[in-house]
Amino acid sequence: MMRINIGQRLGLLLASFSLLAALLLGYLTYTAARDMLVERAQRTLLDTTRILSSHLQAGFDQLGRDATMLAMLAGGLPLPGGPVPTAAQAQSLETLAHMFRAQLLARPGLLQVQLIGLRDHGLELVHLQRLADERIVRVVGAALQEKAHFPYVYETARLTSGGVYFTEFGINREDGVPQEERAVFSVAAPVVQGTAVVAVVVLRVDAEAFLRHFGATLPAPYGFYLASRWGDFLAHPEREKAFGFDRGQRVLVQEEFVATAALLSGAERELVFSHTESPGGAQIQAFVRVPFGARDDGRFLLLGLSQSMSAVLAEAQDLGGTIVKMIAVLALVAALLAAWVSRVVTGPLRAVVQATEAFSQGMPHGALPVERLDELGELARGFRDMEAQIGQQMDELNRSRDAMTHLAHHDPLTGLPNRRMFEQRLEQALDRTRRSGRPCALVFVDLDDFKSVNDKLGHAVGDAVLRAAAQAIVGAVRQVDTVARLAGDEFTVLCENVDTDDAAQHVLDKLRQAFAQPLQVDGRSMVVRASMGISLYPKDGDDARTLLASADVAMYQAKLRHREISQ
Repeated sequence: MMRINIGQRLGLLLASFSLLAALLLGYLTYTAARDMLVERAQRTLLDTTRILSSHLQAGFDQLGRDATMLAMLAGGLPLPGGPVPTAAQAQSLETLAHMFRAQLLARPGLLQVQLIGLRDHGLELVHLQRLADERIVRVVGAALQEKAHFPYVYETARLTSGGVYFTEFGINREDGVPQEERAVFSVAAPVVQGTAVVAVVVLRVDAEAFLRHFGATLPAPYGFYLASRWGDFLAHPEREKAFGFDRGQRVLVQEEFVATAALLSGAERELVFSHTESPGGAQIQAFVRVPFGARDDGRFLLLGLSQSMSAVLAEAQDLGGTIVKMIAVLALVAALLAAWVSRVVTGPLRAVVQATEAFSQGMPHGALPVERLDELGELARGFRDMEAQIGQQMDELNRSRDAMTHLAHHDPLTGLPNRRMFEQRLEQALDRTRRSGRPCALVFVDLDDFKSVNDKLGHAVGDAVLRAAAQAIVGAVRQVDTVARLAGDEFTVLCENVDTDDAAQHVLDKLRQAFAQPLQVDGRSMVVRASMGISLYPKDGDDARTLLASADVAMYQAKLRHREISQ
């Protein structure tokens, strides 16, 4: 009968213990890495959802500013007070029609712009609409309709100057034209003359185009959701589930994602959770409440993003495969060392075990016997390589997180700060200005006829034009000034310590000179024109929103002058 001596027993015991420690370390490392990836993905997805919600709110605010601006312009003109307008009133309507056409050209997502008087049962005074072939036509004569029975008329008529009313999302069947049935919502602002509301300006927005702008900026693994305050889906990765309530079939977010009921009831403002019942596999979901309409009317939307759990755990699976390979190597080394462990490897093996325990706890460890040429040296080097690979993968995870953080604050096309970062810097600049008493200036830059560049030359050239325009603007201002891309072809420049009107005019002159010469777009010269408006703190506004609105109005006035000159 074969006898096993004490040395062999000790060798086998220590080898078995080493293998068990390696398995435990591999399991704990894989489990910890997987849990860390899921937790980090949840935080990142919720942060991205918050950022997207602020962009969506900014989009609503921009529409409200557009409606308010047109209402203010209409309020400054003589409008018809009876069935037959005077010559001056008729000229005012023509002027407004030109302004509405300019607004439709500047905002491709707008379907209609209307001026509706409060007399004669809310008869339309001016009505311009975009047809399916993108032509803009004016509705005149008997085709003008009475609109007093629609909420966007009688609700808006109750507002004061500067107020904005948002309708709910729905399918457009108001005009009775089947080919025009599409998801829409309307934004309306009162036209005030003196203290009385005499008319309303209504912007009808293509909801799918408006929402597609936000969903299109997301990477491919993300799913985009939007639901009304009742839970009906307005946007869904499966298009047939959106606007089901207008087709007689309600598809509710609280039925697909039970946890969102707390958001609809107001018990929670934001949620992130794992959803295991999706047809495509487990997903991480993040939802937030987004205010919609007037700030105090309590209406809201639910905005959500989803990410596949398999995409989140892809790196953990790679790590698991590496750990399995390392454990296999360790098992082989342990078997080879069993015969020698009682005589020569007890001390060095203890060092390896101590290093393993320290690494599993995230603590530094002493030197490993990597210089040895025997199996113990192979074990030490294998552990060192595994530690290096795990550290490398952790570094890659950190770089991915940093890249997401940069994407959250910068425009991926031009590299300029995005709206979120610009608004943060503007608030900081205003705080400094209030303390120092030195004014600052805000410039709003919008490229002229940019849509025609995309239509005629393609979006690739359009993107190149945006990059060239961004470089031209950055080159025309000081290094301390902040240049940002808000959206589309809209840029802003924040200039601090601009003490006089002459200094502000100098800023505008330099920017105009930057666009006076053709820009270099992908190696060729191209004439790019831009309209600019400037506002000064505190002359044109004492807060960020007012400054932006003042600069926006000044820019649109400049754009209108350019069109009048070109015509």
